[in-house]
Amino acid sequence: MLMTETNQEWKDVARDFASRKLQMGTHWLEGEEYWSNARMLAEQGFLGITLPEEYGGLNQTLFDALLMIEELCKVCPTSGRQVYHSSIGIASFINHLGTEAQKKLYLPQITAGKLFVGLGMSEPDAGSAATDMKTTAVDEGDHYRLNGSKIWVSEAHLADLFVVYARFGNTGRTSDIGAILVERGTPGFTVGVPEENMSGEFQSALYFDDALVPKENVLTERNAFKALMGVYNGVRLGFAAQTLGITQAAFDRTVQYIQERKQFGKEICEFQGIQWMVADMFMQLEAARTLLYRAGMAAANNKPDKHAASVAKVYVAEAAKKITDDCLQLHGGYGFSKQYPLEWYYRCVRAASIAGGTVQVHRTMLAAEVLGRKFDQRK
Repeated sequence: MLMTETNQEWKDVARDFASRKLQMGTHWLEGEEYWSNARMLAEQGFLGITLPEEYGGLNQTLFDALLMIEELCKVCPTSGRQVYHSSIGIASFINHLGTEAQKKLYLPQITAGKLFVGLGMSEPDAGSAATDMKTTAVDEGDHYRLNGSKIWVSEAHLADLFVVYARFGNTGRTSDIGAILVERGTPGFTVGVPEENMSGEFQSALYFDDALVPKENVLTERNAFKALMGVYNGVRLGFAAQTLGITQAAFDRTVQYIQERKQFGKEICEFQGIQWMVADMFMQLEAARTLLYRAGMAAANNKPDKHAASVAKVYVAEAAKKITDDCLQLHGGYGFSKQYPLEWYYRCVRAASIAGGTVQVHRTMLAAEVLGRKFDQRK
């Protein structure tokens, strides 16, 4: 797939920076390490790559961001994730949907590596069925009163601001759903205790108990679910780019290992069974990258087509799971050991089949497109 000269330059810059400045990551950075890394990325101009220049961004394309995220994740997944969050990730909700005042207040802090924004979408009874959410935002004059809860909010313990999906009406329809910005410290708002997931990442619940949020914090209200999901498709591709970068790291390490490891008196790459496994992994990586790049290149106004995003998300997620599993297998006992990064790579990419909509939900969406029918899961 052809890239422009600018696209290639961003990819090369990220690769060169990662090789010179970043240490091979085998865990997520936390605490001061996290913020120190964010400041370093900000100084290099990597944060906010898709955001407007007036807010400290570089006004580049979603595709450029995907290329950078992938390259950085090959070496340091935390760095790739920070570039993601500050551009086509959670920051994109503010960039695409926020008021001028909201952009001026929050985006420069994000591009400076001083602010992390969390996303509150899933609820105990509203995961894949996102439109079943029950968190409410009731008009109280100059404020909205929020009640409800969110779960699985990644890295919430690092965030001082949250994009929160809520219902701004009581019809029970999708048209009620909008989003509002909630700052940490808002009375009635509590961030739950961080809980470690399979990859070592921390996630928390959010609780709203008559939390009063100023009206000027509203991103969008009523009839906004389509607009919100339009932005969220970029989030999905960003997560896929992280997954692809981590998978490539596992593959590169495995290619090196099978040419060093000897059994029965020769390098294990001499065995045809292993050669075929490597060839299959290579083809799966090439196909995953092609689908991801295609979706990124086709994005209009940095908002990708939902079907292209679904195709890329599903294929990358499932290829990553298979490839990292095979990489672990080829390392044998070393792959299963926590002293080596293969098991961590596998645990990291496993989330891609769940986060951003399960692969089963995306398949249903794609089938509806192919068949020209709308399937109601409640019937």
